[in-house]
Amino acid sequence: MDHETGDRSIKGGEDSLFRHLAPDTPEVKKIKSLQGIEYEYAEHIGITEYSIARHFCEADRKIKDRDAVSALKNIRKNDNKDFSFFKQDLEKEIVKNLIELLNEKPVTHHELKLVIDYVLEIIENRSWMEDEQAYIKWVAYVMNLFTEEENEEYEKSIKQLAAKLGLSDKHAELILMKGDEEDYFEFVEEYGEENEVEERDEREELTEEEMMAEVESRFLSMEDPEKFDFLLENGPEFYELTGLYISELSENGEFGKIQELYTKLTEKYDDFIYLYVFMGATYLEMDPALAKSYFEQALRTLDKLNDLSDSTKERLRANFLALIEKIN
Repeated sequence: MDHETGDRSIKGGEDSLFRHLAPDTPEVKKIKSLQGIEYEYAEHIGITEYSIARHFCEADRKIKDRDAVSALKNIRKNDNKDFSFFKQDLEKEIVKNLIELLNEKPVTHHELKLVIDYVLEIIENRSWMEDEQAYIKWVAYVMNLFTEEENEEYEKSIKQLAAKLGLSDKHAELILMKGDEEDYFEFVEEYGEENEVEERDEREELTEEEMMAEVESRFLSMEDPEKFDFLLENGPEFYELTGLYISELSENGEFGKIQELYTKLTEKYDDFIYLYVFMGATYLEMDPALAKSYFEQALRTLDKLNDLSDSTKERLRANFLALIEKIN
């Protein structure tokens, strides 16, 4: 990206972020948040977080999330200042690494502020975790900067926290979001934060019904592409939401999307018996022959399932046969 530096010369040859920022444009100024376009700024988000993680692991194990927040806010407010303006080591680490990246991939003044805002939001989204270093530890873990022993300790602490809050192993994995450093620079937080559970009054354990209600509430607040992706990863676990989404698509006449979801889910989960039932119910009046084929597939799948009791299998078998008989 070519841009003019104008009067951005640095006294005494000292560098600054401002020197490497491109001018804002009317189009850029219209961007209010990086949500949904994170991938376009993945390297800038990644290097900011990597700087925080490396400083924690290699320089100061006592820094807390609030220190990272303070550093980011100070950089955001003073990105036009010379490097010597920043006194805290963490601030210097972030600024230095951003300057190196901006040399190759500059962004505008407004875009840099949005990058910092995005990282601040990630930190805030971990404030419920009862730890003053919740984000600091998480980002060090994700960036693979922990030792093997530290990794094990961190994973254990997250699983214990999840168990304390009544969360499943799936939610513990979502909190961990383990990945290689290179992969993380391309990482887009699609629904990671949205799947985290908010802090509850007095930290009482969630019942199964409360957990389902909370997940359903979050699911309903998602945009359509997010719902689609969520079900690809969690459809069998939250099969009621799969049925709800298919029903929504059917009401809107989006049968092409229903078939796309069905194809992708069956590629991953060939024993997703409730999916066949939902599909059969969707096409029951529109295309009875197609509906029948789905119910017959559910019947065949039933015989493959070993985790259902005999009584449950017989009840489901009777229901499927009754549906097939009605179509005949």
